[in-house]
Amino acid sequence: MPPMITLALVLQFVGPCSPQPLLSVDLRTTETTVGDATISVLDDRGIAHQGTRQGLNSVFGTPVGREAIEIIGPQEMRSYGWCYEVDGVSPEFFPHEYPLTPVNKSVRWYFAYAHYLNGEWVRQCAPAHEIRPAFLCE
Repeated sequence: MPPMITLALVLQFVGPCSPQPLLSVDLRTTETTVGDATISVLDDRGIAHQGTRQGLNSVFGTPVGREAIEIIGPQEMRSYGWCYEVDGVSPEFFPHEYPLTPVNKSVRWYFAYAHYLNGEWVRQCAPAHEIRPAFLCE
């Protein structure tokens, strides 16, 4: 068995209304994936959440299901949920599939939306705080 490596990185959660993190943790961990490190941080701090190492549905009371859909018009909507990035890049992997390495410096979870317009998904994982959705922020 290879020796355990302790990783040092910052793990943050950014909500729907502000770019300022709701939580920022300087993390030293032996967890090997984004998903495992994320669940470990939430569990260790007693932060209520819905989800698993495979992905987050809700944290900090964010809506899920129909409550997370904003109908803008007959051909337009936004669907909200949590996305993550590692060192500023959004990987195309589920969190439990993305390995952390000693070169990683940050994991940032952010509440985001997918934008549907005229029969097409035109944007994915767009940070919600950039538009401050009224149904969440006012």
